[in-house]
Amino acid sequence: MEGSQTLSLRERQKEGRRARIIAAAKSLFVEAGLGNITIEAIAEIAGVSSVTVHNYYGTKSGVLLALVAESDRELLETLDEDLSHQPKDSIDLLLRFFTIVCDHTLTHLDKSVWRQVISASVDGDEPRFNKLYRELDYRLASVLIREIELLKAAGKLSESANSTHLGWAMFNLQNARFVEFIANDSKTRDQALHDLRNDLLALSTLVHS
Repeated sequence: MEGSQTLSLRERQKEGRRARIIAAAKSLFVEAGLGNITIEAIAEIAGVSSVTVHNYYGTKSGVLLALVAESDRELLETLDEDLSHQPKDSIDLLLRFFTIVCDHTLTHLDKSVWRQVISASVDGDEPRFNKLYRELDYRLASVLIREIELLKAAGKLSESANSTHLGWAMFNLQNARFVEFIANDSKTRDQALHDLRNDLLALSTLVHS
C-alpha cells in the first residue's frame, strides 16, 4: 500500500514537471519561434534541468510534438461533445466541424505556433512529427466519416454516398482553408468560414448541373 502511494506521488510529480515544460515551451514558441529557442531556455522557465527536458522529449521538436498531442486530444474530445448527431446536412456538418477546429486553434494554441507545427510536419527533420500529424489528419477525417454515416442513417444524405471518400474530400477542403486561416494573422474565423461556405456552395452546383 505504501509503495503504491509513493508511486502515485512520483507519477504526480512527473506529470507536474511535464505540465510546466509544456507551458514554458508554449510561451517561448509564441514569443520567439522554434528556431530561436533552446532546451535550456525551456528548462529555466519550467524550473527543471535541461537534462529533464531532454529525457522527457528529446529535442525542441519533441516538446512541440507533445504540445500538439495535448491539443489534439482536447480537440477530439470537443468534436465528440459538440458535433455528434448535431449537423442537419453535409454542408452544415463541415461548417460546424471547421468552426470547432478554428475556435480550438485560437483558444489552445496560437496561429504562430500552428505555423511552426505545419512547417515541422513537412520539413522531414522529425519523423515522429510527420507520423503524429498524419495520425491527427486520419482521426479528424474519421470524425467526418462517422458523422456522414449518421446523416445517411437519419435519411439526411443519400445512401449511395461513399462515406470514406466524401469524408476525406470534405476534410481536405476544410484543411486548405484552415492553412489559409493560420497563415494570415489578420484573417478571422468568420472570414475563413465564409470562404469555406462559398467553396461548398460552388461545389454543390456540380452535383446539380
